[in-house]
Amino acid sequence: MLVLTVRDTVEDRVAGLDLGADDYLTKPFELSELEARVRALIRRSHSNASAEIVHGPLRLDTVGRRLFCRGQPLELSARELSVVELLMLREGRVVTKQQIVDHLYGWEDTSSSNAVEVFVYRLRRKLESSGVDIRTVRGMGYLIEKPTNNVA
Repeated sequence: MLVLTVRDTVEDRVAGLDLGADDYLTKPFELSELEARVRALIRRSHSNASAEIVHGPLRLDTVGRRLFCRGQPLELSARELSVVELLMLREGRVVTKQQIVDHLYGWEDTSSSNAVEVFVYRLRRKLESSGVDIRTVRGMGYLIEKPTNNVA
């Protein structure tokens, strides 16, 4: 739950969080910050659902922060792992470059979409043998399609 309010004292924020809020945002606020906070809440809700995400031959251990292909570990950087996690969480749906940037860097740090292209390029090379393809959807972003068969 996200609380949007004009009450901005420390006591108000603490009370809101103690009453069950997952985040607290005071008015006035920028729409981009609200959107980023909502995306963060959605990510947290997805990551709490299961400790593993499976996509065809890939298995992502979200607790151990490791990706396996047919039981064999793949060596990924932390950022590559975050990109593949986001794509796997949203399999079959387009993920924009901006969503990936927000996922990687949050709303405090910034980076260019060129960095995303580099991470996707590296992931494609590392996933070649798995048969999993990260598709580019021109003008929109990237996606991993739902597997057509259960290859384990």
